[in-house]
Amino acid sequence: MSSSPTTHDASSQEADLEFEEEAPRAGVTTARLGALVPLVLGVSAAFVSFGLGIGTLGDPGAGLWPFAISVAMIVASLIAVLRAKQDRDVEAFDRGVVPVALSVVSLVVYAALLPVIGFEIPTALLLVFWIKVLGKEGWRPAIAVAIVATVAVYALFVILFAVPIPHLF
Repeated sequence: MSSSPTTHDASSQEADLEFEEEAPRAGVTTARLGALVPLVLGVSAAFVSFGLGIGTLGDPGAGLWPFAISVAMIVASLIAVLRAKQDRDVEAFDRGVVPVALSVVSLVVYAALLPVIGFEIPTALLLVFWIKVLGKEGWRPAIAVAIVATVAVYALFVILFAVPIPHLF
């Protein structure tokens, strides 16, 4: 007796659900902390946006779009803070947060080095770090991708589009 494709699919899905590992759940405090981090970032970015100059819709300043994104972050974060008690799908922090934290720290270091030594060296180092350390790939692909990507970004933004970003060459 053969089973129909939908019967097989349904039993296959049930088997997959049995083997899925349930992530540890967290409480309201974790949900609120998870919403407060982007709220603080959004408020900080809004202040930086004002420093860049908002301008008007007819004559936008450099800070207009960063400000709009900041406002969106603030609103979404406030909604998440207010809904934290009802949110039942919050995962507890575990070792999985380490690569995320390292990614954020590496981007902060990248942003700090960019105006000091240009984008070429920090870009290549960031890519090697992400590919080798965070991606757990070998040295060859990490270095090859970092070099090719850095040269491609240089060609695109510095040579082709003449974007005024700090660069060595």
